[in-house]
Amino acid sequence: MKKTLLLISLFTVALVMSGCYETGKIQDTDLMHHRFVLINANGQDISLDDQAELIFGEKMTITGKMCNQFSGQVILDKNNIKGTGVAMIKMLCNDDQLNQLDHVIQQLITDGAKINLTNNQLTLKNNKNELIYQLKDLM
Repeated sequence: MKKTLLLISLFTVALVMSGCYETGKIQDTDLMHHRFVLINANGQDISLDDQAELIFGEKMTITGKMCNQFSGQVILDKNNIKGTGVAMIKMLCNDDQLNQLDHVIQQLITDGAKINLTNNQLTLKNNKNELIYQLKDLM
């Protein structure tokens, strides 16, 4: 009887531990219909006045703005995000930092990036760049 209880306890602990691991995985529904505003790029704080943003729509469409507006379709797979066919307006802006971030966000989306969502902060990261966004829905 004690062995049976021990085995059941061990099995339950294993299930709970595997369930905890899986809850850290970001789902499409965690992102869709949400707007995130850029607050930090590669360790430098970004003014909220700039309104650099990402918005996730139906079927994981992504729209946003750094210096220029962009849009595309992304796929979320094992806490990685990647998109193809990102369309971006290519106009020069007065803000050099936002001009550079146009290239960074395009690279993160098209080449793929690790994605993390913790405490309403969304992080996109690769070997060279890290962008941190804060959830800031319009409604």
